[in-house]
Amino acid sequence: MSENEVKRLADLRLRVEERIKELEEELELMREVERLIDDALRRGSFAKASQVAPGEEVPRAEEEEAGAVRALRRTRDGVLLASARIGREALIVEVNPELNLRSSIPPFKSYFINRVLSEMKAKDEEEGRRPLTYEIEESSDGRLSRIVIRNPGDEDRINELLNILTWTLSKMLEKVERPGAGAGPSSDQ
Repeated sequence: MSENEVKRLADLRLRVEERIKELEEELELMREVERLIDDALRRGSFAKASQVAPGEEVPRAEEEEAGAVRALRRTRDGVLLASARIGREALIVEVNPELNLRSSIPPFKSYFINRVLSEMKAKDEEEGRRPLTYEIEESSDGRLSRIVIRNPGDEDRINELLNILTWTLSKMLEKVERPGAGAGPSSDQ
């Protein structure tokens, strides 16, 4: 085989491996979507026809519940970092509670909040658009549980936000996994 053929085969193999990984990620995402749908169905309250007055509409799920769901995974090993629900008005990210991530772990505040979100909000205001707003929710024991980003923008910006957040959560998890790292107060505040 010539050197060109070897390079071509190596490139082809790399592409096949990447495609397999993409399909595995898509399958896992579909399983996550299925679980979320099952949870929503279990939580949802169904009104019997006899309980609804004529002309009255049956209550619907929150608008934020609608939309695409995307699993955010650490690239190197596929660990589920969070699940993101992408709606028209909001991006809702549910952080994996098993990871024990706290907002005090760098680079969450110093980078994601103070640089990324703050700069996007300022840019929106500068351009006269409805500015991005956000809420960070923590569980009673201080773990990061939910990030709600309202007015996230167009699809490109949503993808940018999700990519940056995936990187941020990955870096935070690395700090938690290292002995003695990320457990106490940090200078990230």
